[in-house]
Amino acid sequence: MRLKEGIDVNDFLAAAEKCTGQVFFHTTDGSILNLRSMLSHYVLVSILCNKSVLEDSQVVCTQDDDYQLLQNYLE
Repeated sequence: MRLKEGIDVNDFLAAAEKCTGQVFFHTTDGSILNLRSMLSHYVLVSILCNKSVLEDSQVVCTQDDDYQLLQNYLE
């Protein structure tokens, strides 16, 4: 699922921390960020400024129930 535009990134990352499984941000160039990693948080914040990266990337959860926790941030 894609991230919505204009989300509060801090709120999204806090919600990702509450997930029971892993949450990943996949870019079209093959990069995969584990959103439960503090280093990945910094990388995500820096690349979200690039609208084309945001449009072409996906958020993937390893546990289906975690999508419910993130539903306000995903399209």
